Amino acid sequence: MTAQLDNFYDRLADRHYGALWRMSGALTKAPVTAMVPHLWRYAEARELLTEAGSLVTPQEADRRVIAFNNPGTRPGRLARSTDTLWAALQLVLPGERAPVHRHTPAALRFVIEGGGGWTDVDGTRYEMSPGDVIRTPNWTWHGHGHAATATTPMIWLDGLDLPLIHDLPGVFAEFSSSEHPPTLPAPSQVRPHAFPFAGMRAELDARRSGAGDPFDDIIVEYRDPVTGGPIMPTISAALQLLRPGTRTAAHRHSHSVVYHVVSGSGASTVGDQQLAWAQGDTFAVPVWAAHDHSNLTTEDALLFSFSDAPVLNALGLARHEPVSDPISS
Repeated sequence: MTAQLDNFYDRLADRHYGALWRMSGALTKAPVTAMVPHLWRYAEARELLTEAGSLVTPQEADRRVIAFNNPGTRPGRLARSTDTLWAALQLVLPGERAPVHRHTPAALRFVIEGGGGWTDVDGTRYEMSPGDVIRTPNWTWHGHGHAATATTPMIWLDGLDLPLIHDLPGVFAEFSSSEHPPTLPAPSQVRPHAFPFAGMRAELDARRSGAGDPFDDIIVEYRDPVTGGPIMPTISAALQLLRPGTRTAAHRHSHSVVYHVVSGSGASTVGDQQLAWAQGDTFAVPVWAAHDHSNLTTEDALLFSFSDAPVLNALGLARHEPVSDPISS
């Protein structure tokens, strides 16, 4: 029987069939991922990005970007911070322009440092200041520039759903040799794409005397100004305040998250790892990884985050549960 069964499996494989009963891992009790909790230090990333600035022009690279690649990413696979999310740092030096293009992956930018830079989205220019968020929804023309009179570089965090769209696969891209997009939406279709930091910080401060969320303390989500929904259909984003002395409860959920430390310092337990973070650092929380946050200092800590939650919600796949002990879960 063994020889006969082996022969059967060989014939299945030769004819491009597969026996479900031999496919271990097709149905699991919870999501399984190769992605791991990981933290990228800003000082190191900035040093590498600055070196890239002396070696590669935006015209040569289209975008001068260094991606945060999760250690769990398989060799030869597209870089990613979680299974579905791309996080990276982008650099535009004084006097430079990043060429105009558009693509089906949606993107947002969180400005980390610099002044005098801008992003054009479908022909509308948005000035960039630290803490601002600018989005480029899927298939919107966008380019970047930096004033020649500026004395410091522009550096921002890029957040995209690129791994998700790549793996579907659904990536389309179009490039323009002009500084301006070849087609523009009608004036009635133009939507605002900038979310100033001052307004978000004021909303956090207005809530700081409240009880706060047990898992995130004081948190405000970026909302589409027209629909009131997530900032984009495939990406949600939030700014949260961890007040001094805060230690949140642990939980896990079916969406993955990338966090960026806007200011302050603290630590997050993610799975079995303790990630101590400071201003500028970025870290990944994979799908279903138990995690909590703490700020045991006497100063505020601010975290910006983006996630793939809208995708899970739209597909009816969202799950969430509290966790008593994140390290053992």
